[in-house]
Amino acid sequence: MHVPFFPLAAIGNLDAEAVSYQFIGMLVVFCCLGLLSIILTISGSVAVRMEAKRIARQAAAKAALTSSAAASSPTPSEPSPQQIAALAAGIYNTAASCITPELVAAIAAAVKYTVGSDARILSIQPVGSSYAQSGRSSIMNSHLPLHG
Repeated sequence: MHVPFFPLAAIGNLDAEAVSYQFIGMLVVFCCLGLLSIILTISGSVAVRMEAKRIARQAAAKAALTSSAAASSPTPSEPSPQQIAALAAGIYNTAASCITPELVAAIAAAVKYTVGSDARILSIQPVGSSYAQSGRSSIMNSHLPLHG
C-alpha cells in the first residue's frame, strides 16, 4: 500500500479559521525572532563601543604614566664601586639566609608587640626543612583510620 508524503485528504478538510490561526502564530514567532535579532545586534554594538572606550582610556593612562615617568626620572648615574660592593654583599647575604630585611622588621615588630619592649632578638635563622616535614607528617598521621 502506498502512503503519500502529504495527506491529500487533509487538503479538502482545511478550515479557513485554522489556517489563519496557524499563519498568525507563525507571523508572531517570526516577528519575535526579528525583534530579538535587532536587540542582540544593538547590544553587541554597544558592547563593542564600551570595550573600545575602555581600551582607549587604558592606552591614554599608560601613555600619561610613561610620559610623566620619562619626564620626572633623572638620568641614572653610574654607581660607585662601594655601592656595587654593598649591593653585592646585601644580595649575597639575603640569598644565603633567605631572610630579607622586611622579614626581620616584621619579626621584630611582632616580638615587641607580644612580649614588650624588654625583649631582645639575639639571632634569626631559617629553620631547616625537617621542621616542616615533621609538621606535615603529624598532620598526615592524624588522618589515618583507627584500627582497633
